[in-house]
Amino acid sequence: MTALLSHLSRRTTTVMLLAAILPLLDSSLVNVLLPAVSADMEVTQRTAQLGISGYMLAATAGIVLSTTCLRRFGARQVFVASLVVFAVASAVVGLSWAFGVFVAARVFQGAACGFIMPAVQALAAEIVGREGMRAALATIGLPAVIAPAFGPLVGGLLVGAVGWRVLFLVNVPLVLLAMLLLPGALPKTAPARCPLGLGQAVPALVGMVGLLWAITSIGARPAPWILVILGIALVSTLIFVLCDSRATVPLLDVLVYRQVPFCIAMLLCFIVGAVFYGTLLSTSIHIQGDLRQPAWVAGVILGVQGAGAWAVRRLVKGRWKSVNAFVLIAYGLLVAAVGTLGLQALSTWTASTIVLALLSSAIRGLGLGAATLLALSAAYEVVSHEKTQAVGAHSRLMLQLGGALGAAGVGVWHGSALGLGLGVAVCALIGACGAGLLVRAQHQAS
Repeated sequence: MTALLSHLSRRTTTVMLLAAILPLLDSSLVNVLLPAVSADMEVTQRTAQLGISGYMLAATAGIVLSTTCLRRFGARQVFVASLVVFAVASAVVGLSWAFGVFVAARVFQGAACGFIMPAVQALAAEIVGREGMRAALATIGLPAVIAPAFGPLVGGLLVGAVGWRVLFLVNVPLVLLAMLLLPGALPKTAPARCPLGLGQAVPALVGMVGLLWAITSIGARPAPWILVILGIALVSTLIFVLCDSRATVPLLDVLVYRQVPFCIAMLLCFIVGAVFYGTLLSTSIHIQGDLRQPAWVAGVILGVQGAGAWAVRRLVKGRWKSVNAFVLIAYGLLVAAVGTLGLQALSTWTASTIVLALLSSAIRGLGLGAATLLALSAAYEVVSHEKTQAVGAHSRLMLQLGGALGAAGVGVWHGSALGLGLGVAVCALIGACGAGLLVRAQHQAS
């Protein structure tokens, strides 16, 4: 194993940030770009949604397969291969001459995206060890918090000026820059002679992809169909868990869920994902629908939230570095709930409510920034070194599933804006209570 360092070098951090921000910006930009894509490709916006759903489902499949590929081929090799595939797919998306080509390239983009962050996290753990992951993820995990907030604003401002194709093609030079900086930035990782576990992969893919599809279909497709897919997904997931728990070389190391702290860490990732992505959508709907403001106003409000998340990273890396992660997650969720209630309670758009909106957004950014960054790193603090490669996949899956459920819940909500804010606050409170119970148990054990 590579000798552990106390921190990531500037060169290493730059390479990892480039890798981390590309797919996240891409996935957050595409919602804004859909009208332009559908007009250019001469398809309806509903049909153009295939470019989003195909990307998302393929990303889930990539995450499921990432742990076994990291083990079999090495984290550095998976990192390089996934970036190359992402860049090629981005070029094809930007140059696509037919809608079928666009969707197929988006699927390849999504699959590569699914491998990128687990590889980044595995490499970071290889360099700084489990103890250094909080500080490492406070930097390389930051795009997960700020890109979805800034992405729609950036896309909305640029699509009219440069066109949607350029916003995909720009990925290519950014990947080339990461490749130029790669030598000396990342440790060499040796492949291990072990099976890929394809027997477990089939039910795992059917289960996870099916579960995500069912969640994202809530409110958009007939309930009986959703229940059928959900049933198939749950049965497939159960089969996978049984197979993986008995395998000599597991696909996702599901036995790690025997550890209660890890289970709570994953539950918190799920709740953080639901609160984060649910509030992104609810804020946009509330400002544009209820308060009748243009999309760029919603973008500015969410941009302030991203700035709040950026600001809190210094505390996560510095003053709070020795504070129990689960304590900080609990407080972060509570602060995020307060910020959400402040935003959702707005009923008019005046000078005073604008100030309240900006303040509430900044407060929510501080809370969600702390909760998200620490939820990503907390699991590393409660598992052994041998299990660290699996942590990235599990945390990403939980964030993605939670985010899908949060967005779906907001999408089918028919009550008041304040009622929705209260619902989000309750979810955050449940997460805070779970984190608090674990902290109490840890104190009693010590």
